[in-house]
Amino acid sequence: MTCDVLVVGAGPAGSTAARVCASQGLRTILLEEHPEVGCPTHCTGKLSVHAFERFALPHSLIQTALRAAALYAPDGTVARVRRAEVDSYVVDRDPFDRYLAERAAEAGAEVITGARARTVTRLPGRGGLRVEVERRSRLAITAPLIIDAEGANPILPPQLGIRPRRTLVHGLQYEVTGAAVDDEEAPDLYFGRDIAPGFFAWFMPTGGDGGRLGLAVDPRMSDRPPVFYLERLKAAHPAVAPRMRKATVVRKLAGRIPILGLRRPTYADGMMVIGDAAGQVKATSGGGIYFSMLAGELAGNAAGRYLGQAGAAASRALADYERAWRAAFGREVRFTTVVRQTLNRLPDRHISAVIRALATDGGLRRAVEEHGDTQYQSRLFRPVLAAALRAGVRDVRLAPTVLAALAAVLLSLSGEGA
Repeated sequence: MTCDVLVVGAGPAGSTAARVCASQGLRTILLEEHPEVGCPTHCTGKLSVHAFERFALPHSLIQTALRAAALYAPDGTVARVRRAEVDSYVVDRDPFDRYLAERAAEAGAEVITGARARTVTRLPGRGGLRVEVERRSRLAITAPLIIDAEGANPILPPQLGIRPRRTLVHGLQYEVTGAAVDDEEAPDLYFGRDIAPGFFAWFMPTGGDGGRLGLAVDPRMSDRPPVFYLERLKAAHPAVAPRMRKATVVRKLAGRIPILGLRRPTYADGMMVIGDAAGQVKATSGGGIYFSMLAGELAGNAAGRYLGQAGAAASRALADYERAWRAAFGREVRFTTVVRQTLNRLPDRHISAVIRALATDGGLRRAVEEHGDTQYQSRLFRPVLAAALRAGVRDVRLAPTVLAALAAVLLSLSGEGA
């Protein structure tokens, strides 16, 4: 088979890229390794309002709206924050991903499922790239351009010299019904090295008595698997266990989340890498759907320029993709990388002090509620830093935590290169 653009991976990034490419009249093939787009899912499905506005997503995909959060400290302190407006929505990733793939097909992309890309080779001269695909029978696809959206464990980019630097945290999530849900608008977040080393745990409400209980673990900080921590959270955590007593686990979802940024370019001659495959993920939360879709749109636009030009001008189109995504959300990838590294350096007593200050200091809580945006978290930095410094002046017990956090930030910045 031959085409103008081969998009590998039919998640939000790949389907968005395929739609944009096909809408420009490019012969586009969208490959999905699983028999059905959207299955299996590996995600909580939390998606910011920005995504719905930018991509005109139908509200029929929404399970519930979120405007608040409850933060549980390692010492048991609970801080609750609530914004005036809805910040995010929860979607079911199965129909959400299928919707995006259907839009790509409607634009003219050919969607091939049950097809796993295995190898990529450069053909002589201007012959383009040849991808060997494992399906019911062997399949080879030749294209001058590949957009790789394989997810957290990409196979093709390293074969062309693209090796992004990132850390994979291991996640596990139980989708449940029959849970005792306190607030359908507020996910619960649980912190502590004994709860989820290197990350955090969550309960994401999905409407009614349904929700998703999960966590992720950084394997550099624990040799125990996520199931050990999740089962213990479900059975023994004083805030979680009572809510899960009558809950039924409907399905279990596992996956890896690429965090902590990347230093190398996300393109090579004839290839652009997008989404999780490129590490375009917020390291604080592991969220990446919206940034993946933005990257897919930018890559799709760059594809049209790449294929419409030759020589140096074509190469500039790929470099333009790199510059465009870094301008659009690279700051957030860098910022959340520093925050994640900082949090991982702070002992639990300081994490508890921060959450305790958020629970008791009205100024700090207002700064979070008024300026908070879970999609663009860097917008919180200045107002929260100012409020934290004022809180440290008012409460001398908080001063050591503020100083420890600032020291951890400096250490993180010295080693950060996303």
